[in-house]
Amino acid sequence: MYKIGHILIWSYISFFVLPQAIAQSVVSPLIKGTLKNGMTYYVRANSYPAGEAVYRLFLKTGSLGELEAQRGLAHFLEHMAFNGSKHFPADSLIRFLEQQGAKFGKDLNAHTSYNETVYKLQLPSKDTTLVNQTLTILADWAGGLSLDSVEIEKERSVIYSEWLSRKTAGEETQDAFLNALLNGSRYADRKVIGDTAVILRAPAEQIRSYYRDWYTPSLMAVAVTGDVDAAWVTQRIKEKFSSLPANRKKPKNWPIPNYKRSTFKKIINDGERKAELNIIRLLDLPKPVLSQKDYGRYLQTDLLRMLLRRRFNDLSFKNPTYTKGSVQLSSFLNAKRLLIANVGINPDKPDSSIREFASHMAQLEQFGFDSNEIATVKKSYESALQRKANSTKPTPSSLLMDELYDDFYKGQPIISAQQEYSWYQKTIDQVDSVSLLREFQRDYDPDKAYYLLTGYTQIAPLLPSETDVLKWFKTAQKTVQPRYHKALDMVNALIEDIPSPATIVQAEQKAQIDAEELLLSNGVRVIFRKPVVERDRITVTGFRKGGLYALDSTDYITGLYAGQITALSGAGDINRESLSHYLTGNSASVRFLIDKTRSGIAGSAEQRDMETLFQLIYLKWTAPRVDSTIFTQVKEKAIDAYRHTNKTPAAIFGRDLGYLLNGKDYTTQEVTDTVIREELYQDRILPVFERAFGPAAGFTFIVIADPQDEQLRELVLTYLGGLPTGAIDTAYRYNRPPPVAATKFERNQGDTPKATVWLTYQTNNVPLAYHDYGLQVDMATAAIRTQLLKELREDMGMIYSIGVSGSATQHPNALARTSIRFSCKPEDAELLIRTIQNRLKQMVEKPESFAATLVDVKSNLRKEMELNRQKDSFWSSYIRNSLFNGEDSFQFLGEYDERLNMITAPLLAAFIRQQIEEVPLVTAILYPANRANAEENTTTLQTEINNIND
Repeated sequence: MYKIGHILIWSYISFFVLPQAIAQSVVSPLIKGTLKNGMTYYVRANSYPAGEAVYRLFLKTGSLGELEAQRGLAHFLEHMAFNGSKHFPADSLIRFLEQQGAKFGKDLNAHTSYNETVYKLQLPSKDTTLVNQTLTILADWAGGLSLDSVEIEKERSVIYSEWLSRKTAGEETQDAFLNALLNGSRYADRKVIGDTAVILRAPAEQIRSYYRDWYTPSLMAVAVTGDVDAAWVTQRIKEKFSSLPANRKKPKNWPIPNYKRSTFKKIINDGERKAELNIIRLLDLPKPVLSQKDYGRYLQTDLLRMLLRRRFNDLSFKNPTYTKGSVQLSSFLNAKRLLIANVGINPDKPDSSIREFASHMAQLEQFGFDSNEIATVKKSYESALQRKANSTKPTPSSLLMDELYDDFYKGQPIISAQQEYSWYQKTIDQVDSVSLLREFQRDYDPDKAYYLLTGYTQIAPLLPSETDVLKWFKTAQKTVQPRYHKALDMVNALIEDIPSPATIVQAEQKAQIDAEELLLSNGVRVIFRKPVVERDRITVTGFRKGGLYALDSTDYITGLYAGQITALSGAGDINRESLSHYLTGNSASVRFLIDKTRSGIAGSAEQRDMETLFQLIYLKWTAPRVDSTIFTQVKEKAIDAYRHTNKTPAAIFGRDLGYLLNGKDYTTQEVTDTVIREELYQDRILPVFERAFGPAAGFTFIVIADPQDEQLRELVLTYLGGLPTGAIDTAYRYNRPPPVAATKFERNQGDTPKATVWLTYQTNNVPLAYHDYGLQVDMATAAIRTQLLKELREDMGMIYSIGVSGSATQHPNALARTSIRFSCKPEDAELLIRTIQNRLKQMVEKPESFAATLVDVKSNLRKEMELNRQKDSFWSSYIRNSLFNGEDSFQFLGEYDERLNMITAPLLAAFIRQQIEEVPLVTAILYPANRANAEENTTTLQTEINNIND
């Protein structure tokens, strides 16, 4: 799917999923009401995660409400919400929130769309003073923005930088796709990012006018979920929001019309990496689910969506001519329902790709789905609903907030998992092959659709005409297609012979992580930890040093594909289709992974299915399978994918920068069609898998489940303890080259008007243990990013955002890397690089310059750690990474606050000096191909900005 201008198209599209997260044994009631001025409010107490609350200010307004002279100002206004209000002048709001541990972009953010604007906060809730201040912030956004003229002028260049940063090489295609969805409606004339001329020149009064007109209580809702006193919060909302004046303005309904006939467009753009055809059907939005009858309609649509996805997934294993195929049902902007059929075009057989896809669509239109397909989906669907209805897992406050969004914007009230399961049982028999076929026939009408054919210059002469494409779909409709049928070998059991259980050689309590460690007689180590949240679920993860770097160079490419091919082939005597059918309705699943430095597994199941989980692990481990047909398909698809992907200038630049940073050898080489053809061998798949797994000695498994469960312990001893014994060589055979010397890497080959800059610092000096280094680099990069945003964005107005990240590893040898990334106008790149270097130098020489920032960073890290401790996935990851990196004492978490407090600004300045300032810098800049023209255009715009500011 395409990225659209300043935002991903998928952010506009949502699938038909009922708000049903509430599956808890104890549910706090929702407080919902309307103030006299028309403001809606929602409050719901929720204890997970503890000590946190989620806040939203919802508005039923966006770019659709703009006048012609205001295009882009709804989004502009959203920016201004962080630049001064009644109680938080200028930029003091961001400063205040960062002092409370909030991180901009994650804990405080906002978005503007066509018909909605949403302000978002996520903050600690133990202190009622902070909760009260947060509600004040929301009230200020609703009716107390300063909209100071000076601040407005400063923000113009920031928004222009945002517009520039969103520019992509495939913009023409992206716009065409979005325009196809908008179909000539008001939406098409009110793109959210707006008109740069308006952004740069619109009088400040136009922004204030939009604010007065559309930020009215009757179009707003304030919502709070989390660990709060609901009654107290409700009272504070009434106090703070009741005085907002109401103008009762109602937005006009701007419909997006359905297509009445076929429309075709072909776009050739060298920013595209592949060729594809999208068939877009615009449909009426369904009504909210308010009753059992409504639910029956929703259920049928949701099952149809799942069936379509499974059908084309199954077809992908039939070796079709096209490279990919899908049909998706979704909603769009809370205004339309969509059916989008997408086919990836094989450049070697473009006509056949489209004709075969048209036949598959006609096959669906004529016959729908067979009884086995429907029964499988129903079984899976019912099992998932039943698990939700019986689950005691707490619902995160953020998911509860999503439900309040649906209530306010869609009129969709919350439906409990128990209610949905009850309705399902009463309506499921009404959904059958006939009703599903009729719904698909209503939704899919190729005579009333938009056909968008896209590609790049090299493939353009091979692409068919509008006449041919429409004719092929019409012919496929009129031709009687063969019925679809998928044969299955029925499976009665995963394991025929139960392995002999291992014995416990050693047992030890690990008080630091509240866990128990067992060493089994087959050399396997198992760590049990009681779950924090998911009491009715078991997760099993495991790892061992080795992975791809432990393979011979001739096996490396085979290693990249070994996990995928064995997974798709089934296990033992059971093929993929039969294994999938056997597991339908069962929650057990497991993946086998071969990473660069380790091999591992990740599996999970509901408690009732935990024996299946352990049997699945044992079967896939001891009886991996390579289906020759699957191998051939995977290899051919990989070769075709490389051959048929357009090599854009940005992709080539990224590849060559990777060579510069990592060296060029068998682990970093581009995996071309020739490499795949010559180095991926079927007869090496199982030996490579055996080397990664095989004898289990040295494997560590982390089991998150009740360690006192006797059945669980028996299963662990039987299936993990029953894995093969013996040793295997897991030593690394690959050593990465030393970091490159300071280098400047520039190209004038970009296909957008912006410059993209990467600053990379690399060293083989990793002076601290794994977790301590991670803590200091997290603090350093967070402080650096904050300092750079303040100077480069807020003071200079030359960037929209900047990324700063750092990491280190000792495997296979030591490497630490810190990266700074941003995009800007081409003529600003060198100045911004010098400014960054000067800022880093100042931070090193004058630690007091970022001492206040460091206090905020520490506050955020404490908050994040408090939330992480409430996640089972965090504990599993922490235990794995600690052991893999030789920190088996697990002291880090117990001493976290102490270690955090010990890191002062001078200490962190020394870290920045050692790991960044004194480290060789690789400066990489991708300039536009037409650099002179791009600089001239952006210079003209900057002159306009300066003239306005003057």
